[in-house]
Amino acid sequence: MIRGQQATHTLPDARRPQLFPRLQALRAIAAAAVAFSHIANDAIVAGHDPSGAIARATAWMPWNAGVDIFFVISGFVIVHASGRLFGQRGGSLLFLRRRLTRIVPLYWVLTTLFLAMALLRRSAIHGETGDAGYILASYLFIPFARPDGLPEPALGLGWTLNYEMFFYLAMTPFLLLPRAAAVAGCAAALCLLVGIGQLVGFGILPLQFWSDPIVLEFVFGMALALAVSRGFALPGWARLALVAAAAVWLNRLAGAPIAGRVVSFGLPGAMLVTAAISNPLPDRMGIVSRGLMRLGDASYAMYLFHPFVMRGFTLLIGHSGSHTETSGVVYIAASLAVAQLCALAINTGFERKVTAMLR
Repeated sequence: MIRGQQATHTLPDARRPQLFPRLQALRAIAAAAVAFSHIANDAIVAGHDPSGAIARATAWMPWNAGVDIFFVISGFVIVHASGRLFGQRGGSLLFLRRRLTRIVPLYWVLTTLFLAMALLRRSAIHGETGDAGYILASYLFIPFARPDGLPEPALGLGWTLNYEMFFYLAMTPFLLLPRAAAVAGCAAALCLLVGIGQLVGFGILPLQFWSDPIVLEFVFGMALALAVSRGFALPGWARLALVAAAAVWLNRLAGAPIAGRVVSFGLPGAMLVTAAISNPLPDRMGIVSRGLMRLGDASYAMYLFHPFVMRGFTLLIGHSGSHTETSGVVYIAASLAVAQLCALAINTGFERKVTAMLR
């Protein structure tokens, strides 16, 4: 999170990063979009869409493109919020420690919860559990094939975190350099890895996984952070034009992505992020801006926890025996609402306290 990633005052040249409530709002929207895609698909599979209305709604927009938006945002935030760590003594280790304390605790807790559910009631969860090596790899963010062959961790949504952690590790040594040089070096390294992976290929699963072009979406975000550091801004009409163009792009490519995920989803995601960061707001914000910041702060919890809420409602509605369009809409709305409330509670009662304690 932008607030949570400010460096401590132990390093020189401290300057509070600008706040971007619109970016936090976009983060919240991206998390809700991913949750909607999963919950709506679950409702369809469970038979709660007899007329096909929910299926048409899911086909209208590639809701899972929220993941690509997340990756662009991550590239931006890492460079922007770590601005005073670049080229500073101890900056690399502080950066890595802060990223680990932000990402690891909640993911480990929910992975453990998932595995416990798998032991207690296998029918209550989706996904597969493998041997001890697979489970260890799941905790360590190492791509590892599931029993069904998919390179996903035990908690399936963790596949995105396998990319995130790799990005953090790739960025860490470059923090020894000034910011512009660090961004250029990390971007070049990621592009080289992707190029080799696409042209030659790797015989090792983790390298195959990490050389996917989707990692270039982090580069989009890093480039935007550099632009902002140099005073980049757009007038209101240009921001609206970017949002409209991205929405049309995503809508047109919802059912038939072209030229891979990076072009189909990553580029419009970068357009949305550009619109969100091109005009930061002052530190003093109103109630709406503060609300957007809170939803954005809870987006990580929303992303990871919504499957648990979804499975609970699936079991509940399944016992009711209702399989109508109304039951499907109620299922989706209730799941999203409860998941968002749970995410806010988790962020307040767990994430913030544990992160502060570890730091």
